[in-house]
Amino acid sequence: MPVTWRVGRERVWPPLLVFSLALALRVAHVLALRRSAYFVHPVLDAGTYHEAALALARGEGYPEAVFWQPPGYPFFLALVYAVAGPGFLVPRLVQAVLGASTAVVTYAVGARVFGRTVGLLAGLGVAAYGTLIYYDGELLTPALGTLLELVAVLLAVRAPAEPAPRPAWLAAGLFAGLAALVTATTLVLVPVMAAFARRRAAWVLVGVVCAVAPATARNWIQGHQFVLVSSNAGINLFVGNNKHYDAMVGMRPGRDWQALLRAPSHYGVRGAAAASGFFVRRVVLYARTDPAGFMLLQARKLRLLLGGDEVLRNQEIYPVRADSPVLRVLLWKAPGLAFPFGLLLPAAVLGLVVGARRAPMLVAMVLVQAAAVVAFFVTARYRAPLVPLLSVFAAEGLRWLGAATPRGRLAALGLVVPLYLLANLGQGAMPRRMNPDAEFGLATWLEREGRRVEALPLYERVARENPTYWDAWERLSRAFRAEGRVDEAEAALRTARGIVPEFFDTLLILGRIRDAEGQWRDAADYYRRALAMEPDDPVARAGLARALGRVEGGTGTGPPVDDGRGPHPGPTP
Repeated sequence: MPVTWRVGRERVWPPLLVFSLALALRVAHVLALRRSAYFVHPVLDAGTYHEAALALARGEGYPEAVFWQPPGYPFFLALVYAVAGPGFLVPRLVQAVLGASTAVVTYAVGARVFGRTVGLLAGLGVAAYGTLIYYDGELLTPALGTLLELVAVLLAVRAPAEPAPRPAWLAAGLFAGLAALVTATTLVLVPVMAAFARRRAAWVLVGVVCAVAPATARNWIQGHQFVLVSSNAGINLFVGNNKHYDAMVGMRPGRDWQALLRAPSHYGVRGAAAASGFFVRRVVLYARTDPAGFMLLQARKLRLLLGGDEVLRNQEIYPVRADSPVLRVLLWKAPGLAFPFGLLLPAAVLGLVVGARRAPMLVAMVLVQAAAVVAFFVTARYRAPLVPLLSVFAAEGLRWLGAATPRGRLAALGLVVPLYLLANLGQGAMPRRMNPDAEFGLATWLEREGRRVEALPLYERVARENPTYWDAWERLSRAFRAEGRVDEAEAALRTARGIVPEFFDTLLILGRIRDAEGQWRDAADYYRRALAMEPDDPVARAGLARALGRVEGGTGTGPPVDDGRGPHPGPTP
């Protein structure tokens, strides 16, 4: 056998093995998912991406003058729809190929930095990583964003040894910018790349600008505002950094979310860029006025990041196992183990420690990405892009452990065991059913399709099991009325009207609605409740004073007062 042929085969078979395994698992998962009602009814963020992509594929343009979310994924999805039609199977199969490619690039990164054995272990780990397989089967950003980001990382680790490093750094910056058009937090990698590029840092920045500039220019031309990629950064930062963290992260779509979106307008703030800045200032105010609470919250989010549980965002992950034999094997929780992250974390941290000298840039990338996730809020979707690099370090940790002396292994246990306990203890049971927001989203899909008979039981179950779910009660009332069940419709509507909002911004907007209607006593009640949450808020204080002045003037109702802020938008409760 010729030496050159043998060497070539040895170089080809590891990535081929990784790609084949990854693709087979992902295709099997996608085909199994077809039995799920959610397969053809994407909900929440997936539904938003789907609708935006449909509009783009039809030539109607993007629905917003300023990008609210990074536009990369809707444009990718629109391209698939334009080529293959607006179906739900082909995009997932395309993403299966992207996910398999991510596993191969993981192999390439590991092989470049730590050798082919580590690369193969890391690539196989990503190929069979249950959470990544799940996201490759959803109409969500991780499949595309993770691949683009990892290509940028591969180009960056190769650049110093390239004969012409400038084009390599330029390409690394370009792919980092493309990844940022899918997941904006990828931009945190750019300073790391620039720092290691040193005198060639400008080439990294040029690459990023080339990728991001079209989005920035479009925001300026269409919306007349300077927004680098998208305008949702501020509100996402606020959702993850406030004294009502649990309630805010769990905020349901509908009335409460719309009230939060409108909050800047109550303070005279206009425009998407200014609104984002408004929410950033709220976070800064929280950190300044309650530094201890702010730091405790960051510590809590770090704990969530390091935990093995796959924290939901929009839609529970674990119930999908019922439809996917692949996930039943590769994604699960049992007492004492949350698989797979519960095993990945301790091995990866060991690899970070023992591999830091050989891969300082990769270590820095992991740390800044982890910090970016914690800075906002921790979910499985936002943690997923970390998995390939963590897999590289986990493979290096295992390689080191196999070659270490008995004393070295004993010392490693002092690190690995506490991390294992941290990642796996107290992670809770696997939910068997979808979360209420996902079920509500499915019901709205069914109702739009004229399948009200199927939607109504879902609305009813969500509403009765979640008594404070205002939107579910309101939709249930409408569905009952459409079915001619008038008494039940009235009862559901009374329940909806009796639900006390849980969020400051909802209370404030309802106060302003009652204010505009001249219902001063109701307005005063909403303002009082709002001030109980935010005692120093100037808009709520002024609203309460105005409403009380009207009530004390002898009328509980009357014509609205013009407060100089224009109309009072908001949904009627």
